[in-house]
Amino acid sequence: MLPRTIDIYRVLPELVWCGFGVLVMLMQPFVRSRHFFTFLALIGALVGTAASVTAAMHAGPGFGGLVQSDSFSFFFRLLVGTVAFLVVLAAGPYLEREHLPFAEFYALLLFATAGMGVLASAQELLTAFIGLEMSSISSYILAGYRRDALKSTESAMKYFLLGSFATAFFLYGIALVYGSSGTTMLTRMGSEELFHSTLFELGLAMILIGLGFKVAAAPFQVWTPDVYEGAPTPVTALFSAGP
Repeated sequence: MLPRTIDIYRVLPELVWCGFGVLVMLMQPFVRSRHFFTFLALIGALVGTAASVTAAMHAGPGFGGLVQSDSFSFFFRLLVGTVAFLVVLAAGPYLEREHLPFAEFYALLLFATAGMGVLASAQELLTAFIGLEMSSISSYILAGYRRDALKSTESAMKYFLLGSFATAFFLYGIALVYGSSGTTMLTRMGSEELFHSTLFELGLAMILIGLGFKVAAAPFQVWTPDVYEGAPTPVTALFSAGP
């Protein structure tokens, strides 16, 4: 079944960010100007952030309740879009100075931003997982973007290994929550009986542990110093303010 137009509006920021990310990759073999990709990424980040307003104007559930456009998702889309725009501004001179590829960096940045937007608007656990992994996989690559620097490679490896453990916790938590509640929809988990289920509580705890590792929330932030030290400076800025 084709999605309704109103559903498209409710995920418009993520579609814009992904679309510009793909466009940057497609243009890379044909355009040699590095400044062109910086300009294109700036436009993509800005248009996607502006599309958050359109999504907020069409508030409500989308795609059968998998996502929700509301004030909560609007705030975080605005936040991650602004962060992405500022990171693109900071990344241009850095990439030029370090002689690093522009197009791939901006494409990964836009995909990570889209993943964060999906996570902010998700109303279903597997949708949240997809958004989280969109952001995480792009972030792993960005952390090791300076391939000739040992610290950057070490940073990416540590981030990937710890992120994989966090993903396992998150997925196993989803399985336990589904086993106890029979649903992955957040809107159907308000039953008081569920909160007296040991299986549900264990699943919820594992989901929170997985998220805690991903967003470096205390006491799961021990990996951040090594990763932040080795990652490129604009990527560290993204990690500290975005995911």
